[in-house]
Amino acid sequence: MTEGRLCQVLLLDGRNLELLVQPKLLSRELLDLVASHFNLKEKEYFGLCFIDDTGQNNWLQLDRKVLDHDFSKTSGPLELKFLVRFYIERITFLKENTTVELFFLNAKSLVFNETIEVESGNVFKLAAFALQEAKGDYTSAETAKSDLKELPVLPTRVLREHPSLNYCEDKVIEHYKKLKGLTRGQAIVQYLALVESLPTYGVHYYPVKDKQGIPWWLGVSYKGIGQFDLQDKLKPRKLFQWKQLENFVFPREEICSEGIQFS
Repeated sequence: MTEGRLCQVLLLDGRNLELLVQPKLLSRELLDLVASHFNLKEKEYFGLCFIDDTGQNNWLQLDRKVLDHDFSKTSGPLELKFLVRFYIERITFLKENTTVELFFLNAKSLVFNETIEVESGNVFKLAAFALQEAKGDYTSAETAKSDLKELPVLPTRVLREHPSLNYCEDKVIEHYKKLKGLTRGQAIVQYLALVESLPTYGVHYYPVKDKQGIPWWLGVSYKGIGQFDLQDKLKPRKLFQWKQLENFVFPREEICSEGIQFS
C-alpha cells in the first residue's frame, strides 16, 4: 500500500487538485507544486489553509511537514484551499499578470461569501466588472441576466436586502452598460481598485478574548494588527502598525483554546 494521505486542494479558479501527500513532504514543497499549476512566480503572497475542528482557518507553516499539522479528525481526504495569504497596499506593486488574476479570483470569492463587507451599491459595481471580465461588452438584458446567474457575484445578504433578484440584476446591468469597451485586464484592475478601498479587504480576522474574557476580533493585515469590537470589523479600536511591533511577543501561556488573550 502506498504510504501517505490523499489530499484535495481547491484552487482559486474552481479546479480541484487531488494528490497523495507523502509523510516527508514539506508544506513549502506542496505550495510549490500547487503554484506550478498556474506557472506562478510570485508565490510569496499565497498559502494553503485548512479548517480545524473549531471551524477556524489555519495556514500550513511552510517549514513544517504537511502531515504534522492539526487537521480535523474526520476521515477522508485532507481538504486544503489555495488562497492569498499576504496582501499588499495596491495590486500595481505586483509584477506578473498571473498574480493579479489570482488576486482577482480571490477577491471575487471573498465578496461572494461575505468575508469582505461590501455595501449593496459597491456589490452591484463589482458584479458589473466581473461580468465585463467574463463576458465582454453588454449585448442585451436577457443575456446579461443569464450570465449573472452563472457567476457567483451577488451575495445572499444583498439579495435579502432588496425586493427581488430581478431588481439586483437590473442594478448590475445599469453599471455593466457603462463599461462598454473596457478590456478584460482593465475590468480586473478596476475591480481590484474598488475592493482595495474597502475597510475589510486584506484583513484576516481571528476571534480572541482579553484578560477579562471579553471577546474581540484581532485583524491582521499589511498595515499591522488591529483590535476590533465584536460587532464592528470596519474601524479598529486600536491599530498596532508593524513598525511598532518589532519586539512583539506572544507569551505561550496566554494562548488558549478560545483564542489569543491580550490585555
